[in-house]
Amino acid sequence: MDMLWKINIERPVAYFKSGQFVSNHGWKHKEMKLTKDFEIIIGVHKSIFIQIEDKQFELQHGDVLLIPPGLQYFGYHPSENEASFFWLHFFPRSETDRYPTDKFINHLIGSLIDHHRESINNASFLPDFFSLKYTNKPFILMNQILDIANNSYYSTYAVDYLVTEMLIELTEQFSKRFLQSYTDQYENTHKFNQILEWIRVNIYEDIHVKDVADTFSMNADHLTRVFKKNIGMSTIKYINTIKLNKAKELLCTTNKTIKEISYQLNFKEDKYFMKLFKNYEGMTPSQFRDAYTNTYINTLSVDPDIPVPDHLNFE
Repeated sequence: MDMLWKINIERPVAYFKSGQFVSNHGWKHKEMKLTKDFEIIIGVHKSIFIQIEDKQFELQHGDVLLIPPGLQYFGYHPSENEASFFWLHFFPRSETDRYPTDKFINHLIGSLIDHHRESINNASFLPDFFSLKYTNKPFILMNQILDIANNSYYSTYAVDYLVTEMLIELTEQFSKRFLQSYTDQYENTHKFNQILEWIRVNIYEDIHVKDVADTFSMNADHLTRVFKKNIGMSTIKYINTIKLNKAKELLCTTNKTIKEISYQLNFKEDKYFMKLFKNYEGMTPSQFRDAYTNTYINTLSVDPDIPVPDHLNFE
């Protein structure tokens, strides 16, 4: 599984058609070829046998198959009576890309860092085939999609947003299942998520690379190689980045002085904190506070002089 489908979700994808199919004994999927739409098939009961070009897939309960446009697919083996599956067609609103799986996993691991999160935040990432760990949410979403699609809502976006939510849910489940198996391929990375969590929990302490390495019975140089291999940065840079992310949050949400924030995050001295902040962020803590505090506050309140649009007024 070297490549994933990257589907942009900055705007909701466009719903096309959907349904739940229950087979008769001996049924086989007819031969089809999509033009511009994608199809998602989710196994519900018994087995469905579908071949895409020269690849064969047996879909059972909770299996997910993503079929892209331009490929021939058909049933290669008859199903038993009452074999069933959900099917859903949609159109992406922008061009889809193929995305390296290992690159996606690296972004997931480093998702506490802004540039990693931004790289994957606006898209759904799905393989051709995977299995759900939990089917309750996807099955509920499919039933909601079927209900809304057949009830003539005044806005077609109602079902478009639900289909987009489905893509996000499928990506979430795929990423969590695959991340665990993928990280096992790296030496010592069965500990890596624990290391990241340990750093997060101890972010207010004076953390050194040796402290992390000793806690997890690793050599400090080897630990840094593991960090660079997994998220493309050294251990100390990761620690500093997480500390500075917390500092930015404190600058925006509290009235604490820069010296107090520096002390709270256990920097050696406030001058070192200010120098590090400027090196990483391109501005001083004071400049950051001046530039971003009002923006942050505006996301939490509404100017009383500006009328609230009707669709946002919940009184």
